[in-house]
Amino acid sequence: MKTITKALADHHEEMRKLVKEVKKDSTKFIFLKKHLDVHHELEEDLLLSKLHTNEKIKDDSLESQEEHVILNFALLDLADFPKDNERWMVKFKVFEEILDHHLNEEEEELFPEAEKIMNKKELDDLGAKFEELKEQRLSAALETKPVPELENPK
Repeated sequence: MKTITKALADHHEEMRKLVKEVKKDSTKFIFLKKHLDVHHELEEDLLLSKLHTNEKIKDDSLESQEEHVILNFALLDLADFPKDNERWMVKFKVFEEILDHHLNEEEEELFPEAEKIMNKKELDDLGAKFEELKEQRLSAALETKPVPELENPK
């Protein structure tokens, strides 16, 4: 069984791989966006909401949530911007820098602190819940929403 911090860090690795794929093929952006949408929502609901109540980690937890807001703005901008425009990849690289900073900060600072504050059972229970909900939400997001990039491949 994975702890919530391990499950989130593993999903971070999946997203780092998706970033590399998007740099080769911008039509794969929709997959990265769906992963991040699900990841942010679950991370906030399952982990950050608990950390917000602890004075020792509250500021770091709130910072992480604010970075999600910034990342979501960038995701929406990229989703709406024409992928054939030369600026799209420039925007994507700026997004990648912000994302990379965010993921590293969570893994190096927030998650180790969360592991000190939360007990093993809670970390394990939240990890199982994250894994279950991530699978459900990703499969629903990827199956039910039309993906124009996939319907009309270039």
